[in-house]
Amino acid sequence: MIEIPALVTTAWTMLQPYLPVIATKAAEGLGQTAVVKVWSTIEKRFEAKPAAKEALTDLLKTPQDADVQGAFRSQLKKLLEEDHAFAGDLAQLLQSAGSDYKAQVIGDGAIAQGEGAIAVGKGAVHIGGNASGNTIVTGDKNSVNTEKKKR
Repeated sequence: MIEIPALVTTAWTMLQPYLPVIATKAAEGLGQTAVVKVWSTIEKRFEAKPAAKEALTDLLKTPQDADVQGAFRSQLKKLLEEDHAFAGDLAQLLQSAGSDYKAQVIGDGAIAQGEGAIAVGKGAVHIGGNASGNTIVTGDKNSVNTEKKKR
């Protein structure tokens, strides 16, 4: 049995980062990616129901508006609950999409993607075990010399 709330969350998680691109009608720049396929499938279903179509139109006008996003997710949930074939199609699309990770770092930062991934930003330290008794220094132009005595 398909868990509708999980399906809504998965679809939203995939689409949300791309909404600004989709909203500016630049989605053709995304090619035939899983995002475009999922968006097209949802868009087609939303067109048939006035309340859903309005939620979709509002989302494309103001993709950063949290209330509009909530209305979109609510309409998606209703459509999925009403149409089990749509739910099955969307679930299959999302499953076939797999984990297609993409990311971009601008400036200082870090990216971790995938199971077990760990990211630390500039100047940070990740310790995967016991660092007891060790000196950890971060920052620029630091030096540690244990041979010099303090004056």
